[in-house]
Amino acid sequence: MLKDKVIATLGATGGIGSAIQKHLHRQGAKAIALGRSPQKLEALKGHSSDHCVIDLLKPADWEVNLKDLPPLDGLVLCSGVLDVLPFRAAPVGTLAQSLEVNVNAPAMLLRHLLRTGKIKPGASIVFIGSIAGIRGAIGHSAYTTSKAALLGLMHTLALELAGEKIRVNVVSPGLVEAGMFTAVRATMTDTEYTTYIKSYPLGLGQGEDIAGPVAFLLSPDARWITGHNLVVDGGVTVA
Repeated sequence: MLKDKVIATLGATGGIGSAIQKHLHRQGAKAIALGRSPQKLEALKGHSSDHCVIDLLKPADWEVNLKDLPPLDGLVLCSGVLDVLPFRAAPVGTLAQSLEVNVNAPAMLLRHLLRTGKIKPGASIVFIGSIAGIRGAIGHSAYTTSKAALLGLMHTLALELAGEKIRVNVVSPGLVEAGMFTAVRATMTDTEYTTYIKSYPLGLGQGEDIAGPVAFLLSPDARWITGHNLVVDGGVTVA
C-alpha cells in the first residue's frame, strides 16, 4: 500500500526512527531519511531512496537543506530528548529543552514544509509520542510534559489540515528496546528492571513493533483516521 509513496522520516538514524525507515523502504516507499549525522545517514543508504542532513535546532539552514526535498505523501516526526531526573533536582533549562526538541522544533519544521509546499494534499503526518504523554512517570516531568503537549498539537493540526485531506496522528509507544531504552534502564536496579518488565503483559517492544503501526497510519487503509493517538505499548497502560 506504500509502494512509490514519497515518505520522509525525521530522526531516521535513531532506534525507533531507523526501524521505521527500514520498514518503509521494505514496503516499497520512496523512503527519505532525515537526520543530523551525515555518517549515520550514509549507513542507512541501503534502506533509503535518499537522505537529507538537517539539524532541528538550526532552522536558518532548513530552506537550503530542504530545497531539493520532493513533495511528500507522508512525514514521520521521530525526534526526542529524555532526561530522567526528579523534578526538584532538574536544572532550570530541562523543561525548556525538552519542549524545544520534542515539540517546538518538529512543529516548526512541519510548518516550514507546509509553507513551502512540501506536504501534498492528502498526505499523512505521524508524530512519535509516548505513553508518557498520557500517564505520569517518576523522574520524567519534562518528558511527560512535552509528550502531552504533542498530543494537543496533533489534535489541533488534524482539524486545521483536514480541509486539504491531510491526516495528522500520533503513535505513542511504551518502552521499546531501542533509542532511549539505555537511559531509562540506567535509572533502575536489576530488581526494579525485572519488576518493570513484568508490568508489560506482552513484554517490552522492539522498534519494528512501532514501525508497523506507523506504516498503517501512513497508508490509504487509514484514510479515515485523523486526530488519533495510537497507543502501542504491549498492554502496559491497561495492566
